[in-house]
Parts: sequence; structure tokens; C-alpha cells
Amino acid sequence: MSILLITNKTDITTDFIVKSLTEKNLSFYRLNTEDIGNSIDINLDFDNGKYVLVDQGKDFSLNLLDVTSVYFRRPEVNENFNDLTVGERNFVRSELLFVLEGLYKLLKKAFWVNTVEAIRSAENKVYQLVLAKEIGFQLPKSIITNVTSDARAFYLNNKERCIIKPIKSGLVAGSDEEGVIFTNEVKLDSQNIERIQRCPVYLQSMILKQGDIRTTVVGNKIFAAMIHSQEVVESQVDWRKSSLPLRHTKITLPADIIEKCLQLTKKLNLNFGAIDFILDEDGNYIFLEINPNGQWAWIEKQLNYCISDEITTLLAEKQTC
Repeated sequence: MSILLITNKTDITTDFIVKSLTEKNLSFYRLNTEDIGNSIDINLDFDNGKYVLVDQGKDFSLNLLDVTSVYFRRPEVNENFNDLTVGERNFVRSELLFVLEGLYKLLKKAFWVNTVEAIRSAENKVYQLVLAKEIGFQLPKSIITNVTSDARAFYLNNKERCIIKPIKSGLVAGSDEEGVIFTNEVKLDSQNIERIQRCPVYLQSMILKQGDIRTTVVGNKIFAAMIHSQEVVESQVDWRKSSLPLRHTKITLPADIIEKCLQLTKKLNLNFGAIDFILDEDGNYIFLEINPNGQWAWIEKQLNYCISDEITTLLAEKQTC
């Protein structure tokens, strides 16, 4: 048995998995993908059917066909090519990314948490909302549109209390600026309504809440945490905006919500998922989204949940969802 962790050197979450695997005395290799071309060599010999990673720094080689389980986290590629032009760097980056894509295909017979294809499919928030509605989750009233009249009507129908959120990750990256767009309450007026025509916006009804629920699903196990977002003003709309540590407590989900969470991960072919809910003032669990590759280490650290142990057990036993 050989377990492969695909990530980068700064990924703290994978450190938790490394610790758990080491304590369980399980065989594994951590592939920090930005080291490919530096301390890590790839040799894909198609004539002889040998597909090998060689870690020069550790004097270690891995036959990719021997890998039985994969934990996929945060791969990155080396971009420190100061002796190359911008065009040449872009070319090398593209080549490295496509080699990694080929590597993932070579590992298709292994057990994954989660496969790249499943992650990319599950990340689509349009698809998430359709599936969540089919399963029977309660959802905020939602619309994605670039039609100004429809956006305005939605806004008015929800008593001018709506939030706006990114359709994808919210990451803003450029040569002159970078940052993250969080979920915010929005005011639609004559000054900004026409801007909607340029790009579809994702609007939802504002829901008054007791707090936020982060539910981490590993295989068939559920780890639910109440994030007390309403105790700090800046985190009341989006708990990620808090500059202060927020109080977390363990929470037991109702049986029907647990069942729906497991249905959702199975429909999305996920062995891991981080599902976000609002717990509204009436005690209803309102589905927001699922992150198929979400963070969980801070939950384990704060609440002493054994998430890393559950993931390593899943990798070792190669159990499918």
C-alpha cells in the first residue's frame, strides 16, 4: 500500500494528515508539486510502462502505479524562473500543469479524497443549488442574473435585504491588485444597478441567524461545528470577515440533515466535503454551499475533532463513499 499526498510545502492542513499517517505507521509520500523541476524529477517512460517520481532530496522514488490512495489538496507549480521572459514562464507553467493533469490520469485506479474531476464539478455553485434543492435542503431565495429588471425585482421582493456573493471563489488577483471578495449585504440603487449587465451577479435573501454551521463530511462520518458569528459585528454577514477569533462549539445535526449531507456528497462523488449552513432564528438549517476541498484543520484544532484520523483511515482502508 502506498498513499500519495498531493499539495504544496505551505499547506498546513496536509501537515495534520502527515502527523496522523506517521502516528499510524502508514506508508506515504508527500508530493509538494512546486518542487517538480527542482528536487523532484518525473520520468514517464511510455515504451516500458514505467511512471516514476524521484525525490532527489529524500533519495526516494515512487512508482505511480503502486499508489493505492491519493489525498488531493493544494498543488502548485514552480514559477520562479527569473531568467525567462513572461511568455516563456507562462509556457513552462502550462507544461507543468498539463504534466500534473496527466499524472492524475495515471492514478485513476487509486482511491481519491477527492478526484480532480469530482472537485471541479462540485465547485460549481449553480450545480450545487440544483442538487441541494432536489435533495430537499432549505435554501435562501436565490438568483443569478445580469438582467437589471430581474435583479431589481428580486431585491424589492426581499424587502431590500439581500446579500451578494461570488459565483466562484471571490479571489481577485492581478499585477496591481489582489484580495478576496466576501459575502456582503448589497444595496441596489440607480448608481449601481446598471453594472449588473456586465456580469451575472449572485443574490440571495438576507437571513437573520443564530450562527453558522460548518459540517465536515469524511466518508460517512459527520463533524459539525457551530460558529458563533453573531457575537462579533463584522462577522454577522460573513463569518470569515472577523478579525477576532470566533467561538466554536460542537453541535449534533438532526438526522434528516445528516442524511441529506451524505446524499449530497454521494451525488457529487465526494469522499470529503465541507458544507456550510445558516442556523436561522427559527432553528432551521439553511444550505449555503459545499466546498469539496475546504479547510478543516482549524475545526479539528478548536474542537478536538478527529478529522485527520478519519481521513487517514479512509485512505488506508480505501473505502468509497
